[in-house]
Amino acid sequence: MIAVISDIHGNLEALEAVLEDTRRESVDQIICLGDVVGYGADPNECLERVRNESVATVLGNHDLAACDLSQAENFNEVARSAIRWTSEALTARNREILASHPYEFVEGDMRYVHASPDDPAAWHYILTEQEAWNAFGACDEPICFVGHSHVPLRVFLRGGRLEVIEDDVVDVGLDDRALINVGSVGQPRDGDWRASYNLFDPVTRRIVARRVEYDIDEASRKIREAGLPEILATRLTVGQ
Repeated sequence: MIAVISDIHGNLEALEAVLEDTRRESVDQIICLGDVVGYGADPNECLERVRNESVATVLGNHDLAACDLSQAENFNEVARSAIRWTSEALTARNREILASHPYEFVEGDMRYVHASPDDPAAWHYILTEQEAWNAFGACDEPICFVGHSHVPLRVFLRGGRLEVIEDDVVDVGLDDRALINVGSVGQPRDGDWRASYNLFDPVTRRIVARRVEYDIDEASRKIREAGLPEILATRLTVGQ
């Protein structure tokens, strides 16, 4: 069983809750789709936990910006403020580790990437039908896991047609192609505050969307104590 996690964003409480859930689910390996840092108050701790637990971690745009602040030029004011704080908080060793992460990871018939596979370094979102077609067209593997938008999404290509699947449990047929956004561990934006991640069984080809409660009050307290923007604490409670 594989657990695919993404967009932790320095939220240690959410990450620890997800890791505990993966142990209950008898997960064999964890793969992280990036943005381990940014927004939350525990960037070093989250990166170290991910490094210890995951078999592979790809680069996210906030990870890159934490290593090179010039990459945050297109961030909004809150995100820029948070990434400046994050960059200063990171140890030199952890900044070096972040910068070494690849844009993509491929294993078997699965591709793992933070943003769209059509140009990983451009940080394209997959929000429209055309963007989904672009992603499928750029990916040779039948299954592609992504993050970046913080909103879970399951898009299948079947018989030349795109289908959005809303079920939390879905099987990938042998002739299917699947584009799976696993949502966000540390800052969900789909109206559900609980940490989001996915399980994938490579034998049965079953994908299971998981939601996990965590100590949101402690995560919010740490954000405020660190002097990060207040909105980063309040938005956690509404999943936005």
